[in-house]
Amino acid sequence: MQEALNRLRGEALSVGFEVRFIHAYAPNTPAAQLETLAPGPRTAAVVVFADRVDAASPELGARQLDVWFLDRSSGRVSVAHLQVSDEEMERADVVIAVRAVDFIRARIFDTLAHRLATANRLPSPPPPERMPAIRDRIFLAGGLAVLATSSGFAPSLLPYLEAGYQVRSWVRATASVFGLGTRPKLQTPGGTLRVDQSFIGLGLTFTLWQWWRFLPHSEIGGGVYHVASEGMANTGFQGQHLTAWSLGGRASLGIATTLSRHFFFDVTAGTLWLTQEPRLYSVNTHVASTGRPSWIGTALAGARF
Repeated sequence: MQEALNRLRGEALSVGFEVRFIHAYAPNTPAAQLETLAPGPRTAAVVVFADRVDAASPELGARQLDVWFLDRSSGRVSVAHLQVSDEEMERADVVIAVRAVDFIRARIFDTLAHRLATANRLPSPPPPERMPAIRDRIFLAGGLAVLATSSGFAPSLLPYLEAGYQVRSWVRATASVFGLGTRPKLQTPGGTLRVDQSFIGLGLTFTLWQWWRFLPHSEIGGGVYHVASEGMANTGFQGQHLTAWSLGGRASLGIATTLSRHFFFDVTAGTLWLTQEPRLYSVNTHVASTGRPSWIGTALAGARF
C-alpha cells in the first residue's frame, strides 16, 4: 500500500494535481469514506485503499487490495479489486502499486476528459420557432348573400357557398360562388326589366387578431360576374333576353364567431367592382346598368376540419 501511495503521489503531481493523504478509520466502509473524506468543490477525486483480507486465507492479504475512486464532478464511483499471482509474489507490493496507479490514472483521465468536454461544449442553438399548429385546415360554409346595386334594382338575395384552406395561421385561401337567387325587377317606360345575377371567385382571407371567440378578418379577391337580363315590353312586343360577363374585384371586412372547435358563424360586408359594367336593354333601348360598384353582404354558417 505504501508503494502504491508513493507512486500515486508522483503520478498525480506530474499532471498538476495537489495530493493530500488522510488516515481513514478502519470501522468505516470504503463507500462511507468516499463521502466523508476531502469534501468540497476543489476536490477532483477521492481514492480509498482498502485491504481485502480473506478470513479463510489471511496470508493472501499481502497481495490483495481494493481501490475505490470517486469522481467528484460526476459523482461516479469506480472500484478495482487488485491481486497478484503466485509468480508475482516476490514483488507483490510493486505489482499492486503499479496496477493501482494505472487504474487511478485511467479514472483521472476520464475525469479530465469529462471536464474538458463540459467546458468546451457550445450551448446548443435554440430550437427554431415553430408556427402555431393548425389542426383544422379545411373550411366549408354556406349561407345567404345580399347583392345591391346603384342602378335602381332592388337588392338580390342569393344562396352563397364558400370553401377554404388554411395556408397559415393568419391567411386562408377561399373559393366562393353565389347565384340562383331572387330576380329583382325594374319598371321602365317601355316595360319591365328583370335580372338574374351570379358570381364565381377566388380570394384570400386575412385574420387581423383574435379576441375571445371573435375573429375579425379582411378579404380580397376576384372572379367572374354574370348577369342575365330579360325585358318585357308594355306594348305586347317581345322583349330582349341578354347575358353579359365581366371580371370583377372584391374586398370586404367581416367578423367570425367561434361556436365550438369545428363550427363558426361569419358575417361580412364589402364591395364588388366590375371592370366593365354590363348595360341592360328593353326593346333595343338602354334602360339601366348593373351599377359599379355593387355592395355585397354575407351571413354564413360553417365547419372546419
